[in-house]
Amino acid sequence: PSMVSETIRWQTPLAYMRRTALQDYELGGKTIRKGDKVVMWYVSGNRDDEVIENPNSYIIDRERPRQHLSFGFGIHRCVGNRLAELQLKILWEEILQRFPEIQVVSEPERVYSSFVKGYESMQVVIPSRL
Repeated sequence: PSMVSETIRWQTPLAYMRRTALQDYELGGKTIRKGDKVVMWYVSGNRDDEVIENPNSYIIDRERPRQHLSFGFGIHRCVGNRLAELQLKILWEEILQRFPEIQVVSEPERVYSSFVKGYESMQVVIPSRL
């Protein structure tokens, strides 16, 4: 049940989100000035070892799998996050029911983008069922 959330944490669809500071603010001993551009890298938040135990490992039965920033946080949380999780859950249930073994045969080709962390293609072999 936690595989989808762990996959979303591990392979965050977006690389970063940028905002402009509306006022001066101190964070971690550094001053962010009004007008400064601030970038939040999702992969950094999703690998924060102060918040997530063993963050650099892909663990499909992780205890608190939904503890990630891939859908944003607070008022900036994606309103479609539950729908996205449900779609991926159903997709993987159906794929694995039909094809219990899938072998990746080459490195994936990634989308050429500094913003989107996606795949252009990934070759797999799906062994025939007996």
